[in-house]
Parts: sequence; structure tokens; C-alpha cells
Amino acid sequence: MGCQIRIQELQRLPDLGKYTIPLVQIVAENSLLPSRKTVEALSGPVFRTIRGKIDQRGTLFDDNLGQGPGMYDDNTSPRWALLWAHGFVRMPHVPGWTFAHIWPLSKDLNAYTNLANLAMLPECLSSLTDKNGPATPYLRYHAFAEYGWNPTDAELIKPKDYDEIEWHYFEGIDDPKTHIQLGLDKSKEKRVQLLRSLWHQFNLK
Repeated sequence: MGCQIRIQELQRLPDLGKYTIPLVQIVAENSLLPSRKTVEALSGPVFRTIRGKIDQRGTLFDDNLGQGPGMYDDNTSPRWALLWAHGFVRMPHVPGWTFAHIWPLSKDLNAYTNLANLAMLPECLSSLTDKNGPATPYLRYHAFAEYGWNPTDAELIKPKDYDEIEWHYFEGIDDPKTHIQLGLDKSKEKRVQLLRSLWHQFNLK
């Protein structure tokens, strides 16, 4: 009986409600979000990729949910999207950092590499932005308030004390598409050949 009670206690997550604002402030202070200028300049996803199974990654598909062709990938193309669009073309890896999706829309071509849906944060803070993490509703409302981006039909409610949060951003650059093209030209990754083809098809009209 005593063992059963201990198991029940382990299954009960602690209520972190009173720590929400301090935790969100820690995330905001130590993370980097896209520049509004850059998001507006691209007006949509950077690459036509979605997350695929391991054996699918680096292969093309003809259509996804009526959204047209694209490529299966892992979290590499979202990372490239955020870094290259802000001028960091020669940084294929950033040790200690992770690239998080604000909305878990891994099969949505319009969301997977959309800068409005991405954030760069220290790996040790990543769980605070996952699923029902304390920072998640704040980041989702921020995407709507800062970039006008809400991928759902639901109205977003402004979180408590949202205005107390101070967000930090990448510096916007002129003509981010030029830097993305440079990244595609410089990278020696095999999948880049496919990305480059899709980029030319949909971005250089």
C-alpha cells in the first residue's frame, strides 16, 4: 500500500503556476526571436519542408495536404531558415542552442520553416517551450502580436502579465533572400540540391 501511494505521488506533476512569469522571463531574456523586418520580407515559410520519418528525410514529395510539393527533413531546414535569413550563413551548427517550433505543425508546409513559428534558445530551456510548457502560450501570443501570425482559427487570449515580458530579437537585415540564396550556394549538404530546386521554383519567379 505504501509503495502504491509513492507511485501515485510520482505521477502527480507539481503545479508551477506561481513560477510562470519568472520562467517565461528567463526564456525571453536568453532566447532570440526573428526580426519583424525579416519575417515581413519573407512573408511565409523559408523552405518547402516538413518533418519526415528517418527513411524519408532528404527526399521529395509531390503534394502534402493539398499544399503542393516539398521535401521531408529533420530540424535542419528550420535551423537554416532562422540563421540564414538573419545573415548567419557560415554557422551550420550552434553548440548549446536549440531551435524550437512555437506551434507543433511539423506536417504543415506553411509553418515548419516559417520564421514566425521559430525561436532559438539554450538547450537547457527547451522543455519550457514544449507542449504545455509555461512559455508556450506567451510565445504563441507573441507570434500573433509581433508578426500577425496565428496558424489556427482560434482566438488567442493574451496571457497574464504578458506586457511584463521583454523579448529579444535577431537584428533584421536587408534582403534576407540574398543571404538564404548564399546559404544554399555555400552548403555542401546533399539535401541542399533539392532545397535549391524548390527555392528556385517557388521563390525566384
